[in-house]
Amino acid sequence: MLSRVVLSAAATAAPCLKNAALLGPGVLQATRIFHTGQPRFAPLPPLPEYGGKVRLGLIPEEFFQFLYPKTGVTGPYMLGTGLILYFLSKEIYVITAETFSAISIVGLLIYAIKKYGAAFGEFIDKLNEQKIAQLEEAKQASMKQIQDAIELEKSQQALVQKRHYLFDVQRNNIAMALEVTYRERLHRVYKEVKNRLDYHISVQNMMQRKEQEHMINWVEKQVVQSISAQQEKETIAKCIADLKLLAKKAQAQPIM
Repeated sequence: MLSRVVLSAAATAAPCLKNAALLGPGVLQATRIFHTGQPRFAPLPPLPEYGGKVRLGLIPEEFFQFLYPKTGVTGPYMLGTGLILYFLSKEIYVITAETFSAISIVGLLIYAIKKYGAAFGEFIDKLNEQKIAQLEEAKQASMKQIQDAIELEKSQQALVQKRHYLFDVQRNNIAMALEVTYRERLHRVYKEVKNRLDYHISVQNMMQRKEQEHMINWVEKQVVQSISAQQEKETIAKCIADLKLLAKKAQAQPIM
């Protein structure tokens, strides 16, 4: 309850105190409403695969390096020993039966770790390597799929960039189809006109032939009508005389 009051008061006073030089960044951070802050775009540091170096199984090496310039090499050990003796002498920590049980359990844990820790670690490493291999395989498959999708997209983009060639071909095909249709219709018109002209020529030839036949028949009729019976007899007699004369001449000529 008290923390809520402090947060609400800090949120009220924060707009007036943002420019104060002595205001710590922690107060301003506390005034932010939870889950509404801006996301961090900086990449997170990778988690270490192995833990840092420790002493006595649980005390980090950095603690000894921090105390080494001030207390020397034995300083951290003397500090730990002094704290244990202080807690025991002042009875801050009282040794009971649970203490011995805890010491026994810790000893068993240390023995188990020393005895089976390496083999168990190798087993866990193998499982980890298998998981990493599976994840790497899935990663490579995903990357290959994405790469194939990228190549397909590039090929599609290349086809899109060359679409004007397709348009040119279609335009040429349409122009050729129009030209073929135009020439077919032109040939059809030529045939129709030729048929009409042939028809008119045939009509004219037939008219001329009929006129000539009619004229010949009329002339023959008129000639026949103009010849009398006496002229016909004279003409026949003359023809007979000419034939006899020709026969005599033919007999008079010697045979070669």
